Amino acid sequence: MLQAGGVTIHFLNAGFWYDDGGAQFGIVPRELWSREKPPNARNRIKMSLTCPLIVCGQDVILVDTGIGNRLSEREVQIYTPDPADRLVKGLDALGLAPQDVTHVVLSHLHFDHVGGLIDKTAEGEARPIFSQAQVVIQRAEWELATQPPDERLAAAYRHAPECLHPLRRVELLDGDTQLTTEVRTAVSGGHTAPHQCVIVEAGGTGLIHLADIVPTTSHLRPAWNAAYDTDPLATIAAKKRFFAEAQAGNLWVSFSHDDTVAAGRLAPQTGKKPELAETIPLADSPGKEGV
Repeated sequence: MLQAGGVTIHFLNAGFWYDDGGAQFGIVPRELWSREKPPNARNRIKMSLTCPLIVCGQDVILVDTGIGNRLSEREVQIYTPDPADRLVKGLDALGLAPQDVTHVVLSHLHFDHVGGLIDKTAEGEARPIFSQAQVVIQRAEWELATQPPDERLAAAYRHAPECLHPLRRVELLDGDTQLTTEVRTAVSGGHTAPHQCVIVEAGGTGLIHLADIVPTTSHLRPAWNAAYDTDPLATIAAKKRFFAEAQAGNLWVSFSHDDTVAAGRLAPQTGKKPELAETIPLADSPGKEGV
């Protein structure tokens, strides 16, 4: 948990999953990245589905939703995700229900961020889990996901349309947007062209949720980027921009997929890799929270 003035930020762990290490580190040689993120026998590394929950007054803002239960049997074999109910259990441990969430901000619309938006009834009907929430997405991201211009993007957004179709309340953003007095979004580009980060500022501190610009602490290095990134140079530029903003504003940074660290405070940089002076550990199960 992180306190910033009157804002409380919880780091919900929607579960662990496994993805190909080479895909997560792109052109970085396996000999290097495997020292920090040792792969299993299938070359997959353990990753989290970290979803910040920002509570301020009447606003309960969830950032991303994890994988959910949208995967095919084949995809479950590949990614071996934890049960899909972990996010709701994490809310329950805080005394909250899905209908208490007022906003869901999506950094982007890949399956591991959008899948937890919906569930299916016993009759097989898709329904929004966060039924009272305004779902906040960049308009350009929505358009890429619902009308992908090529086969590559169609594959990247393959689960998004079925997750978006049942939504009742959607707000499409056109660039950086102030959501509340304390919370704003900032388009980063890089991972997807309209990828957005979420920034909280209150009480002289706060948080930048870097989402998939810096999915794990190993990706703090400017040149360590995922093969999934559509524009690696934009990812590098976004890292430099947000790291500078974090240090200037006394802001913590958080990660979507690190399996042990939810958030950290950047130390003054002395080498090639930015280091964390302090960290908030990631909970390993619902009801437990790093302090």
